[in-house]
This record gives sequence, structure tokens and C-alpha cells, in this order.
Amino acid sequence: MKAIWANYENKMNTTLAFCLDLKETQNAKIRLAAGSLCKVYLDGAFAFFGPQRAAKGYAREITLSSNARHITIEVESIYIETFWVIKSEPFFACEVTTESGEKYTSTDFKCYLLNDRVTKVQKYSYQRGFAESYKMKNDRTMLYLGKGDYPLLEVREVELPKLLNSFVDIPSYDEDKSYTEIENGSISVDISRPVWRDRAHTMAGRELGGYRIEEWEDFVSDEATQFIYHKGATSGKYLYNTYDFGRILTGFTTLTIKAKNKGIVYVLGGEILTSDEYNKDYVKFERDATSNIFKWEIKEAGEYRVSTFEPYAYRYATVAHTSGIECELSMVRLENPNVNRFKFSCQDKRAEKIMEAARSTLAQNAVDLLTDCPSRERAGWLSDSYFSSVAEKLFTGENQAEEAFLDNYRRAHTDRLPKGIIPMCYPADCLEGTFIPNWTLWYIMEIAKYARLYGKNETVLGALDNVRGILGYFKSCENELELLEDLKSWVFVEWSIANHWKRTMGVNVATNITYAKCLIEASWLLDDDNLKNKAIRIQNKIKEIAFDGKLFVDNLIRNDKGELVKTDHYTEVCQYYAFWFECITNEEYFELYKELMDNLGTNRKPGYLPHVGEPNVMYGIYMRIDLLMREGKRDEVYKECIALFGKMAELTGTLWEHNSTGASCVHGFAAYASRWLIYALTGYDTITGKQDGDTGIGIDCEMKIPLDKENYLNLTIRNNKLIK
Repeated sequence: MKAIWANYENKMNTTLAFCLDLKETQNAKIRLAAGSLCKVYLDGAFAFFGPQRAAKGYAREITLSSNARHITIEVESIYIETFWVIKSEPFFACEVTTESGEKYTSTDFKCYLLNDRVTKVQKYSYQRGFAESYKMKNDRTMLYLGKGDYPLLEVREVELPKLLNSFVDIPSYDEDKSYTEIENGSISVDISRPVWRDRAHTMAGRELGGYRIEEWEDFVSDEATQFIYHKGATSGKYLYNTYDFGRILTGFTTLTIKAKNKGIVYVLGGEILTSDEYNKDYVKFERDATSNIFKWEIKEAGEYRVSTFEPYAYRYATVAHTSGIECELSMVRLENPNVNRFKFSCQDKRAEKIMEAARSTLAQNAVDLLTDCPSRERAGWLSDSYFSSVAEKLFTGENQAEEAFLDNYRRAHTDRLPKGIIPMCYPADCLEGTFIPNWTLWYIMEIAKYARLYGKNETVLGALDNVRGILGYFKSCENELELLEDLKSWVFVEWSIANHWKRTMGVNVATNITYAKCLIEASWLLDDDNLKNKAIRIQNKIKEIAFDGKLFVDNLIRNDKGELVKTDHYTEVCQYYAFWFECITNEEYFELYKELMDNLGTNRKPGYLPHVGEPNVMYGIYMRIDLLMREGKRDEVYKECIALFGKMAELTGTLWEHNSTGASCVHGFAAYASRWLIYALTGYDTITGKQDGDTGIGIDCEMKIPLDKENYLNLTIRNNKLIK
């Protein structure tokens, strides 16, 4: 294919449309690659969003079927460093072959500048690209049908990245209007209310790519942070309606607008409703540090069909507009198309809701690779993927998104990173050169898990150079006891007090426990017994110097004499690390294990052991439930799943990043909860395929688990008996 781009100076936050008129409706095959992102319209109907992401220097191509006359492909050039897509030169490459044998290339498309999107605006978030604001003179549907009025640009040939195949099936794009109106009224503006500022705003154009505040041509979030809502009122600067989709969805915010006159429309999205001193139970678009607000300024009366270019996530949406404008809202959902292969029903409807929340969470985070969340970042994070890959296999019977994820890491660029270290999330740019050393250890864990499930195939063999490089880096970080000490960048143990720098400095015990386990896994992957022997020495040393007789300390630091001494820092998660990574055994540390399971975790009473930091979901609580599963305590696994995930499923229909709503409420790793529910109800482990017993826990259920895209395992519990 031939790659082209416009002779247009600005690359940052620029959107072009490439249009081809086949003169008549006919079947055709479209072979396409583009960067940064693209949307395909066939005779005005949305057909595809992509491309599937690839490592730097590469691009993934896709082949689409078409039955249309007009083919329009919008290409967005973000051209700044993000966690979402890699900063790269924009390009458009396409070949169209009709059923009559006619062939068209990229240069046969007309190229238009979509100048109705405001270019110089704030970033959407620290981790993603730009907020979306539009000044509409025309309905773009006219362009999609060959009648648009946009500047025509000349094009030039540009370099085509190395092309790779796409791994994941084309997403589903269902248009969803299944919301209910929960409030309406009017909006006034309080200019005394301080505007919202985030690091994404203040660092842009300086430490981050993007436009400085003084360069902005529109101030969307500034305007909306000064909104005051008046429920039930019928007059004001804006009128508004707030809608509830019933659960968090991810997709393209879409509006049908009927404008009697010029005016403005805002859509504000929120995963939950928020209250503060200004407004009660409203959509706070900036929650979780995102500009989850989209603006269309309508320049002339008429009808418009508009959509955000990129996907966003929310449950609640407030549509605000000036007088003389009517709006119909919908969301075109962007989800993995294969998650419904898994079938589940249960006598306990709480379990059904949790399983559906897990399914929805996975569907929104396995579109082109495994991601953390579909909102704030859309990033392919290590560690998260260890857990979400388990859910992908369960719900789809395949691991397409994991394959794509690992293939990208096989080719990952490591600019600005120490030798041997791989990026903490990818494909992404390492903003400020930050990396998480712990995440590279989780990479080894995932490769080993993958190899046990699928064999030491090309994916595993292609990862071994990364494994060797990681081990080489950590070798340089060992002290005289072979323990990792004073690791650089961002040492991550858990979203809790365990992450405080005073607890991660020096010799962090949880990190060293992880290191020892990874040496054991690497020993198997590389067939090197020396690595396993080293791991055993590290485990023994941890037991010798980090245990105070009751608990493991979080870390050890050097005293004035240069000796390693225990700190007085304790967290619950550190104890879970020790058991989960098999540094210690239940029999060997019986009293500690009993204390954890009987008196801590979900059993902790208020005020008990206040000096021991409480855990969050990833990892402490997840490790706890996994340990209960290892012990075969199915009743307790079920009880803790219902208690932890039931509230999430009820509130958002998805599963969360934390055990509270303080962060993302639709986080990919959390779909791992599906494994525990299945085990608790049936005794079946979706990872190992092993069956624990032939009885249930007194709850009738039925499930159909895809083993691949064609074969299924049927499990039914009736009257406390397993019927396969």
C-alpha cells in the first residue's frame, strides 16, 4: 500500500477526511492502515474504528467488506506523547478492490481538512490526547455522501510503517438508547466559582505535549465547572436533561441535533453521580481527572448528526443546550464482540449481576488489546493484563487481545528507559521516562502463565529476550544479600499506604518476594536452575531478616552503620504477597495465616491493629481471595465475592479499580472476579481446568464455558450436585 498525508503544517490534533466515490453502490474490499486513529463511514453509516494498536514503527492493517458508493475515512493525528497511542507521523494507506475488479489506492481519495473540530484545546487527560470541541457549519453526513464543504488539501507520499496483521475480531458497534431520564432543568453560570485545573492543563506545552492554556481557542472545561444546576427550572442560560444508561458503557457519544437557530450543545459524562457545595447528585465530568465533556457550537440552523471521534466511558450523561435546540442522545458502543460466548445463570441473582458486570468490564477493555480502563487512559498496562487475560479466555474462549498485547511488547521500543527495562504500559510513550520496575516482574509472571496454558510457542519465544533483559537489569540492582535495594522510578506495591515512598524505599519486602517468584518462573522459561537456586536464597533471606515474629515488615533501610534494619511499617498486603507468591507456606507460618484470614481482610473489626495498613483490591484483597481458593474454601470465596463486587455491580454494572469509587469504575483486571465465582459455585478452575469435588455450595447454577470458539464445557449445579 501507498501511504499519504496532506501538505498541511499542523499535525497536532488534526483530523482529515479521505473520500472515495465509486460512482455506484457495489461490493468492495477495503484494505486499510492509518495513524493515529481512524473512523470509516460507508454511505454515511459508521462502520469501523481503529486501527488496532501496534508498537512504534509498525501499524496494523485491517480488511473490511463494503457495499456502498461513498467510502469516507476520517484520520485523527494526535501527535503528542500519550499512554493511549504512540506519537508517530500521521499517515493514510488504503486499497479498495471492487467486485468488478477495479482497484483504487490512497491517492484516488480526495483529502479534506475537517476544520469544524477546534484544534487548540486542552488535553482530555494526562494520559490521553485532546478534548473534543466542535464549531459546526455543516452536517458531516453531507461530506460522507460526497457533498461536503470542507477545505480540499493536496497530499504527498509519506513513509509507510511496517505492516502487521490485526489480532482481535472487529468490535461490535451497537447503538444504545437504553437510558432513562432522571432529571431536567436549567443551568446558570457562576463566574466566581474557580475553574478546574489539572496537570494535563498546566504541564501541556511544557513537560507534556499539547497546547498551553494561553493558546487554547476554546475553554470547554472552564465553562462547565461554573455550571449551577436548577432542577425542574424551565429558563436559564442552558436547559439540560440528565440520562442514566443503567450501567457504565464505552463508545462514541452521538447526537441528532435539530437547531432552529445557532446555539451550543454540551454533553457531560460521568461514571457515577457526585455532590459538592455547588450541586447535588450531578454529572461531574472531571472526576478521575478527565475532561469527559464534549461541545458542539452550531453555527447555522439545521439538522446535524454528530459524534465524538474517540470513545469515552460513562453511565450518566447530561445534555445541556441553548434555547431553540433539540437533541437526541445515543451511544455507539465499542466492545469486544465475543464476550457473549460465555453463558451463565444462577439462583442467586447477586452472582448473576456480578458476572454480567465482569463481562461488561472485560468487553470494554479487550477491544484491540488488554487495557486498564476505557476512559482515563485506555492503556495496555502490565500487571493488569495478568488478571484480565484470564477473564478474556473465560468469556471469549480465546486470547486475541492478550496475543495482541504481548506481540506489541515483543516489539516495544525502550527509549528513555534503563537497559533491560520494558515500558510499564504499551503501546505508549513513557512520559517523563517513568517506569514501574514491579510491572516488568509481572510481565515475566504473565509469560510463564501464558506458556503453561498455550505452550512455549512463538509468542513465548519472542518474549525471552525481554525476560533476559529484565533479569539483567535487576541483577544490577541487587545488594550484597542479592536483595533488590533502592529501586529507581515508581515502585508499586498496591493502591494503599503500602505505596508510600517511606515504605517502598530501601529493601521493599513485597517487591523482593515478587522478584524471587519471577526468578523461579524465569528458571523454567529459560531452563536455568541457577535462577531457581537464587530465588530460594532470596526467599530464605526475606524470612530471616524481614519477619518480626508476628508480621513481615514493609521494608528495611540502612542505619548509621550501614546495616539493614527493619522499619516499623506494616501492611496487610505485604503478608498476602508472602503467601500468594509462595515465599512462605501456611504450615510454616500458621499463626500469621490464621491472623490474616480470621482477623484481617473482610473480618477486620474497626480499630483492630491500626498500625497495619489495610489493603485495596489490587493486590491485597485479590491475593486474599486467591488464597482462599487455593485452600478450597469455596463458601468463603463466594461470601467475599458477593460482599466486594456486589456493591460495584449494583452501582455501575461494572467492576472497579479500587474498592471505592475514587478512581476508574470499569477496570479490566477486575473481570478476574469471574474466575472466583465459577470456582465457588462449581469447583472448576478456569485457569487450570481442574475440578475440585462434585458438589456445589447449595446454590443452583448453570454455565456454558467456551474452551475455544467452537467447543464448550457445560457445568450445572442442581440440588448441590455437579452435573457435567
